[in-house]
Amino acid sequence: MLLNIIHLPERVDRYHSVLNEISKQCVVDYKFWSGIIDLDLPQKGISKAHKQVVRDAKFRKLKEVLICEDDILFSRNDSLDYFLKNKPTNFDIYLGGIYEGQLRKNNTVIDFSGLTIYIIKESFYDTFLSIPEEVNLDRGLRNKGNYVACNPLIAKQLSGYSDNLKRYCDYTENLKRFTYY
Repeated sequence: MLLNIIHLPERVDRYHSVLNEISKQCVVDYKFWSGIIDLDLPQKGISKAHKQVVRDAKFRKLKEVLICEDDILFSRNDSLDYFLKNKPTNFDIYLGGIYEGQLRKNNTVIDFSGLTIYIIKESFYDTFLSIPEEVNLDRGLRNKGNYVACNPLIAKQLSGYSDNLKRYCDYTENLKRFTYY
């Protein structure tokens, strides 16, 4: 399955990091998509960046699409394989890494934050694309679909400077309550 990577070209540090991460996963089928900056509303740029991939998948009539952000940090060298092999049949979005949210016993997620890596099904493209771009995308998705997390999770968000929040971010404390593959 093609891995679609959202990346800001000026973030050379993240480019090298994500190449290293996908190399460890033995990924050879990937495509970079330019991140989008909105200086007035950073979440708008993030929403547009994710939606450009989903619009393309919809246009190409793909049954599902795999997307990740360039600040991904896989938990193990075979994490992506584990994620794909454990994909459920019933989901709208299948999440591999979150840093907020309540994970139920059936692995569905309530009110999550984190689109570090995910698969979205074709039947959910229109709902995803309908989220207003002024709203933080993962917040806008709240209560709109069936979100299932890989459990244990397979990826974290790399600590570092956030182009969205314009400051250094470290989600280590948030991640302690989740289990990782």
